[in-house]
Formats: sequence, structure tokens, C-alpha cells
Amino acid sequence: MARTKKVTITLPAELLESMKTHTDNVSGYLTELAERAERRRLLREELDRYQGEFGAFTDEEMAEARALLHGTEEIGRAA
Repeated sequence: MARTKKVTITLPAELLESMKTHTDNVSGYLTELAERAERRRLLREELDRYQGEFGAFTDEEMAEARALLHGTEEIGRAA
């Protein structure tokens, strides 16, 4: 199991109550959200680095990426 550290955070009461309606583990819920945000941040940094080195993605590349991510038939068609 991953090493953990206890912290104290402050949340709006309404937000906390809303989270409690669909989880009994608020700590785990917030951990999952933070992990997702961190993965998105790291991916954004990598995509920025790649485009800095090789140039911006073309419309065709973006359409292909959307098709791969969303299972649509956009390959070969500009978005």
C-alpha cells in the first residue's frame, strides 16, 4: 500500500455533503480526483514538450486522436 500522510483541508460544507451522497470514503474520493488531475498535468506537460519539439498537431492528427479516445469514426476527417 502507498505511504500516506494525514492532512487537514477545508471544503465548502455543501461540497462535502454532496460528496458524501455518493461515497463513504471522502479521503479516497479526493485522492482519486487528485491523482487524475496530476496525470492530466503530466500529460499536458508532455504534449507541450512534444509540440515544442515537433510542431503543433495537425487537424488530421487531432481527429485521429479523438477517434482513438472516443471510439468515433473521425480518422481521416478534420475536426
